[in-house]
Amino acid sequence: MTTAIVYSKKYLEHNPGWGHPERPQRLEAIVEGLKKAGLWDSPEVKVVAPKPASRKDIELVHDPEYVSLVEKLSAAQSPIDGDTPTHTNTFEIALLSAGGAIEAGELVASGKFKNSFALLRPPGHHAFRDHGGGFCYFNNMAIMVESLKRDLQRVFILDIDAHNGNGTQDIFYEDPNVLYMSIHQHPSTLYPGTGLPEETGLDAGEGYKVNVPVQPGGGDGEYAAIMREIFVPLVEQFQPELIAVSAGFDAHARDPLTELQLSSNAYGWIANIVLEQAGQLCKGKAVFLLEGGYDLQALSEGVTNIVNAMKGEKFQMPAEKRPKVVDDVKKALGKKWRFGKSAAKLPRDLPNRLDELRDLIR
Repeated sequence: MTTAIVYSKKYLEHNPGWGHPERPQRLEAIVEGLKKAGLWDSPEVKVVAPKPASRKDIELVHDPEYVSLVEKLSAAQSPIDGDTPTHTNTFEIALLSAGGAIEAGELVASGKFKNSFALLRPPGHHAFRDHGGGFCYFNNMAIMVESLKRDLQRVFILDIDAHNGNGTQDIFYEDPNVLYMSIHQHPSTLYPGTGLPEETGLDAGEGYKVNVPVQPGGGDGEYAAIMREIFVPLVEQFQPELIAVSAGFDAHARDPLTELQLSSNAYGWIANIVLEQAGQLCKGKAVFLLEGGYDLQALSEGVTNIVNAMKGEKFQMPAEKRPKVVDDVKKALGKKWRFGKSAAKLPRDLPNRLDELRDLIR
C-alpha cells in the first residue's frame, strides 16, 4: 500500500446549517465517488481513522486565547463570523479535522505511506493565529506543518483552492522554511481579497510566499503554464522534504461560488506534476488536505482523479495558455528565485542548506 486516505464519519456531523455551501454532502459525494471507482477498497489504498488533535497541537499555530474562544463560541452556538457558524459539536469536530491533518502528515513523514489524502471537514486555510472565518476554525495545514517541523526542515505548500489561503500565508509570512504558493481567482473578484503577486513574505520569509491570481475565466491551459513556469522551478530550487497540497476544488467550472474554469481532468494532471516533483526531490512524500469545493460532482470527480494519480495513473495535460500574471509573479520574485531554462536545469543533488543553495544558483 502506498496511499492513505484519512477519514472519519464524524466529519459528517459538522453542519453549518441549511443552505450553507460547506455541507456534509460534500464528503458523502467524495466517498461515494471513490467507492464507485474502486479506490476505497483498493489493495493499494488504506483508509485510516484519525484521532483528535490535542490543545497543545492546536496551540503550535493558534493563540491559546483564540482556542478557548472557539471552545466557548461552540458551546454557546455563537458564530465566528457571518459565514462561519458554530454548534455544540463544532469545537470537537474542528479538533478531529486538525487531527486528521496531523495523521496524514505523520503517515507520510514516517515513511509508512508514500502519500496521503485527508478528507477533512471543516476546512482550515482561512484561519489565522488569532481568528477564523471563511468556513474555517483551525488551520489544518499550518498545524500539520508545524507538527512535522521536529522531523522536517523545509515544506512546500501548494494551495489550489480558488480562494487565497490568507490564514496559511499569514501564519508563515516570515518563515523561510515554508514556501507557500497559492493559485487562486483574482482577489478583486473573490473573497478574501488577498493574494496579489507583491505579497511575497516579510523579513526572513521574503520571497517564500508566492501568489498567482488568475482572472475569471482562467482554465486548464493557464494552470498548465503556471505549474510549469512557476511551480516546477520553485520546487526544484527550494528542495523541500515534503510537498503539501491544500486541495480545494472550487476552481472547477461547475463550482457555484467562483468563476474559474478548471476541468475535472485538471486535478489529475496537477497531481501528476506534484507527485513527479515529490518523487524526484523528497522520496515521493506528498500530502493532500481537503479545503473548499462546493459542487458535488466536481468534488467527486476531482478527488477521484487525484487519488488515481496518487496510485500512478497519468492524465493528459492541455495545451498551455500563458497568462500575463506569470510575468508579474516572476518579477515579484526575481530577487530570490530564478526562472526559465537555467532554473529548470538545476541539478537535483544541491545541498540541503538554503544558504548554500542560494550561492550555487546565483
